[in-house]
Amino acid sequence: MDLKNYISETYPVVGPFEGANSADSRLLKYGYLVVLSEEKEYLGVLIPSDRIIHPHKIVIDCITKKERILINDSVSTALLKFQKNESVALPIFSEDNTFLGVIEKSHVICCLELKVKEFYDKSLISLKAKTFFLNNLSHEIRTPINIILGFMEIIEDLDGTIAADSEKPYSSILRQNSKQFLLTMDDLIEVSLLHSDASVKAVKREINLKELFDELSVHFDDSLYAQDRSVSIVFPDIDNSLVINSDKDKLAKILIHLLDNAIKFSQTDKVFLNYRLCKEENSIEFFVTNEGIEIPPDDQTVIFDIFEKQEYIGENFNHGLGLGLPLAKGFAELLGGQVKVESANNKTTFFVKMPIR
Repeated sequence: MDLKNYISETYPVVGPFEGANSADSRLLKYGYLVVLSEEKEYLGVLIPSDRIIHPHKIVIDCITKKERILINDSVSTALLKFQKNESVALPIFSEDNTFLGVIEKSHVICCLELKVKEFYDKSLISLKAKTFFLNNLSHEIRTPINIILGFMEIIEDLDGTIAADSEKPYSSILRQNSKQFLLTMDDLIEVSLLHSDASVKAVKREINLKELFDELSVHFDDSLYAQDRSVSIVFPDIDNSLVINSDKDKLAKILIHLLDNAIKFSQTDKVFLNYRLCKEENSIEFFVTNEGIEIPPDDQTVIFDIFEKQEYIGENFNHGLGLGLPLAKGFAELLGGQVKVESANNKTTFFVKMPIR
């Protein structure tokens, strides 16, 4: 930022041989006086502390030498000089040592505050625009895809006179891939909102844990069937009366992403979901376990970064954008919890601990 913009056009002046006592009232009023000779030669800046240190009769004998601000100085350098001199105003000089005027500390700070507010307002506008875009993008994608999915279900339910049985697998593939596309876009939008909009909130209500696990079972039955995967999920036995207080949608997505990740990297035909209540802490901990390739210690934090993923699982390409684990971590933290991972002896377990009230 150019210091020329901060040079004061007018400033209070006092003569060098003027009586110091007569200048005191103006000194208290303005906080400083620029000492100029009759020839307009700059001689110094007088501030109230000078009168205490040097209680002399004429102004020239009261001045304490102060640093000069140079026209090529940065704003931060100028502020450091103000701080060092404890002065409300300092002289500014050109490269050829010509006195250009004074810069008042309050004026610099005021301009900087306005600039910060301007940047803040712009960032807020940008944030609101981004949030508006993401929310509308979510609507514009979900609506047509949901319509497609609805019609695909109708097609699959048609009798043989309209849609031959041989054609139904194709409609099933189309329906499943449409669902996968919708889930991917949901993930992308949600992770963007989590990182751009502090207004994303958790809506907590009572959740029957058995009902949630039943819904997860149905979800993965459909998904694994469509992918022709032989992996199954072992759910825990659970009391039908067990109820916790949390955001059901976000908790379900946490578990879906952790289970999906466990299924991808499992080298056996089973992954395990379980939980334990920590009554003394009024919390619950879920854990998802698979047996397969261990996650190296150096990668155990990186895997929660956005777009970080292992490109290949064995010889097969790893589909997806690398959003599942970052979303699980983000939603867990939103719910007041945390995610951690342990990987050793060809077994990997993700833990999610969160409050139940």
